[in-house]
Amino acid sequence: MIYRPLAIAVMTLVTSAGSALSAEPDFSRFMASPSGAAGLSAAIGSLGPCATTPQWSLGFDPDLDKENPDHVYVGCQYDPGGEEAGELYDKGVLAKFVNYGGVLYLESLTQLP
Repeated sequence: MIYRPLAIAVMTLVTSAGSALSAEPDFSRFMASPSGAAGLSAAIGSLGPCATTPQWSLGFDPDLDKENPDHVYVGCQYDPGGEEAGELYDKGVLAKFVNYGGVLYLESLTQLP
């Protein structure tokens, strides 16, 4: 299948990154379908270059007032270079998925400073 190499690459990143932020997502749910794997790939790809290992966690859902198992946050720190070279800044991406018939589909990506 076409998504298999992509899924392997995402899982390599996922398993090498421990979560220091909060509960870790259930990656097996996302990797069970091409759309879920592609959504995780889009999230890490949207993050861009990092100076630290990306950290994964569940995303907070204000409508539920708790972490949502269908929302994934990935974040890291980066060095902007230039006059601010050597200083690390936080950045992240919130990927919101929707569950249709047991299959997760990416609904939105939000870049967070």
